[in-house]
Amino acid sequence: MRVRFWGVRGSVPWATADSIGHGCNTPCLEVRDDASGAMLVLDGGSGIVGLGHALSGAPHPVPILFTHYHWDHTQGLPFFMPFYAPGWTPSIWAPVLEHVSREWVETIFVSPYFPVPFQQLPNRPSVTLVRPGEIEVGGFRVTVQPVNHPGGAYAYRIHGRNGDVVYATDHEFGDASRDAELLRFSRGATAIISDAHFTPEELTHHKGWGHASWKQVAEFAAEAGVGRLWLFHHKPGRTDVELAAIEAQARLVFPATTAAREGVSFDI
Repeated sequence: MRVRFWGVRGSVPWATADSIGHGCNTPCLEVRDDASGAMLVLDGGSGIVGLGHALSGAPHPVPILFTHYHWDHTQGLPFFMPFYAPGWTPSIWAPVLEHVSREWVETIFVSPYFPVPFQQLPNRPSVTLVRPGEIEVGGFRVTVQPVNHPGGAYAYRIHGRNGDVVYATDHEFGDASRDAELLRFSRGATAIISDAHFTPEELTHHKGWGHASWKQVAEFAAEAGVGRLWLFHHKPGRTDVELAAIEAQARLVFPATTAAREGVSFDI
């Protein structure tokens, strides 16, 4: 199983000379199993645009699994190539959350926000709502766990033959029961990709925002006994120099830590 980062920023795309090294796009990951041909896209931030244009070969199914509905995780969706190129069959898998219906995706395409209505997409995707538990998406077995985020969000554990990866973006620590559930959910994973939006100092001024600090997730990774931690959902404005310093500090807590970079991939 190979995981590739197509977008690692939180909130908004952030492209400056000082930040381009880690990438400017918002959350999107690609998961592939070359042995089986399985493919899964996690979230549809602005990074999904580059992923769509990089797809090649014969058209095939492309499932997109969303963690939640905030703009930074959905803003690239209308520009995803498989909605328009002949032969491709995209599908959308999205959380069951309060006040959310299957029709939510259509609002992203509604005028005046976008020129192509959902009903007129050449390859209109099916929409499946996901609940906590276990599902199969795109040939992958996926376990679903709610996390602590305003409006709700899910973490996913993607199971592979040689190990598992946990994608736990947008979680705020502090709810003891939810933290304990996420710990059990993540324990022993080969890798975890985790929200590290804030520094410990910034976190004190952002209670209730639904995000964690690099120190919290490094401590969490150590307690969960995971093999590797990828710091993710980098705060807008965070420079490459600052992210390198955060990575170094996090490694003092959990040595197998890396700040996620757009374009980087890893194998499990």
